[in-house]
Amino acid sequence: MLADVDSDDTTFCITTRTEPDDLVPSIRKLGLMHAPVLKQNPPGYIIVCGFRRIAACRMLGWTQIYARVLQRNFDFSEMARLAVADNAMQRPLNLVETSRALKLLMAADTEKEVLAAAAAELGLPLSPAIVPKLEKICDLPQPIQKGILANAIDLSMALKLDRFEPGDGQALLGLFNHLKLGLNRQRELLLLLEEISLREGIPIQQLMTEKPLKDVLENTEIDRSVKRQKVRTYLRRRRFPMISKAEMQYKAFVKQLKLGSNINLMPPKDFEGMTYTMTIRFDNQKELKNSKEKLEKIIHHPDLGKILDG
Repeated sequence: MLADVDSDDTTFCITTRTEPDDLVPSIRKLGLMHAPVLKQNPPGYIIVCGFRRIAACRMLGWTQIYARVLQRNFDFSEMARLAVADNAMQRPLNLVETSRALKLLMAADTEKEVLAAAAAELGLPLSPAIVPKLEKICDLPQPIQKGILANAIDLSMALKLDRFEPGDGQALLGLFNHLKLGLNRQRELLLLLEEISLREGIPIQQLMTEKPLKDVLENTEIDRSVKRQKVRTYLRRRRFPMISKAEMQYKAFVKQLKLGSNINLMPPKDFEGMTYTMTIRFDNQKELKNSKEKLEKIIHHPDLGKILDG
């Protein structure tokens, strides 16, 4: 009887897909092609394999199903292998599912050699570098796990976010997901926000609800790429006020030089140092001659002196 099956015991649950809707039509038409595996757990049963199949049967209003029933004393490690195989042999596991599978196998077998053999047999990654990271995933807060599943963050960023207070981690995750940032941009904004937070003694969550950032993120009239740039610019100015001031002054002076489209003047990185770089683009001798004449005017322009003198 389905009423005797305890679906709340998720000891052997690997899948992250909780909705069984896609199984309902085929089960209704063809029945259960693969019987779930249950374990006796008086006064009823727990599920080893087939969480979604059983949920689909319940949605169909069934009260009885055929199932393979394991005795109460059936070996835990064998049940762990059955659960992992039932999922891993059907489709590639996502990161959260891989983490659940590894943790289940590790609970069954503590010896590294036995674990390695079981994981290899089931097609799971078990390199020494990745296992400690993977096994942590299934214990991360649910919002972070969902971020991984939605491809909003990767494994390394998920582990970074777990270091923060829950409110801060969730706020960062929301920012990354909203702006659809790549890993390098995520790292950059994370560092800026973290350093501002530490310097000013303000939680990251509070920083992100302040008016300048909130106005940008809630603005529906600008596209995502513009939002990314505005957020980055604001945070850099907040984190490096002196550099931001120097950038603004530099841009004002360069504007007065009227360099044109074929001459470019680049300052030293973060305005630390005295070496500037100028590039000139030309297609022919006439353009080069014109650039030479313009360059003479630039050399004697007072605003160039202001730039070089800092």
